[in-house]
Amino acid sequence: MPLRGRGARYTRARHLVEWALHQAYRGHWPARLTRAVGMQRTVRVVRHQLAIPGIEPLRIAFASDLHAGPTTHPSVHDEAFAQLAAAKPDVLLLGGDYVFLHAHYIHAIADRLSALHPPLGIYAVMGNHDLWADDAEIARALTSAGARILINERVELRPGVALAGLDDPWTGTPPTRPLFEATDRARIVLVHAPEAMLDLEDEPFELALCGHTHGGHIALPGEIPVLVPGPLSRRYAHGRHDVGDGRTLIVSRGVGSTEVALRTYADPDILVVDLGSPVRLPSS
Repeated sequence: MPLRGRGARYTRARHLVEWALHQAYRGHWPARLTRAVGMQRTVRVVRHQLAIPGIEPLRIAFASDLHAGPTTHPSVHDEAFAQLAAAKPDVLLLGGDYVFLHAHYIHAIADRLSALHPPLGIYAVMGNHDLWADDAEIARALTSAGARILINERVELRPGVALAGLDDPWTGTPPTRPLFEATDRARIVLVHAPEAMLDLEDEPFELALCGHTHGGHIALPGEIPVLVPGPLSRRYAHGRHDVGDGRTLIVSRGVGSTEVALRTYADPDILVVDLGSPVRLPSS
């Protein structure tokens, strides 16, 4: 498919691959076949707690890599959005890569997103596939559905609780540091890929959320990823990581599929993260 967005690193080889897949996957048969033979994986809900003293409890729901298109069956999105609604988050964060191959698939995501109304809002960043497809069309659809698009921008969710939404670290524009203000007590980074840690270096934050890796998508038993792009995506292929100085990075496996509809040992997921004061256990 031709480059329609502002993303970098869209090579001629990538263009030829996407054009060939667009032709080969007409009718969305990869997603339909995977579901028909019973190999479509259930979307997990992965829960985390993070103690941040001095803030009112905050529940975050996070979804990434929805990849609407010929390799992700609509029922996967139905399942993921039902779980996002059931989590009853204070805020919903979206980690990019909403489509695969063409921007017009975004409307399948926007239609489902418009039914969610978390009290502190919906915030979204862009991924590499969005910046290659047509990020302007994708942004318009998400905005119409109630999301606010962040491109290297800080917003305050509550007094003392700030969110910085960053552009994709591989194909987008690097952020200007510092990301946060001195009065921020809880600092949350929303970005598409773990490679953002290279741009952030020693930037202070409490929590960073990202996707991009798919947990390898095709992984070996024990959830060992076979192929993950980039050194930090391999290092942080999925799950929770201490990245030093009291900073926590949590990486989602994402929801949808790209070149291959089938997932093995890398089930799709959404994250639910509860922030707040440390839990005090009753004394025995």
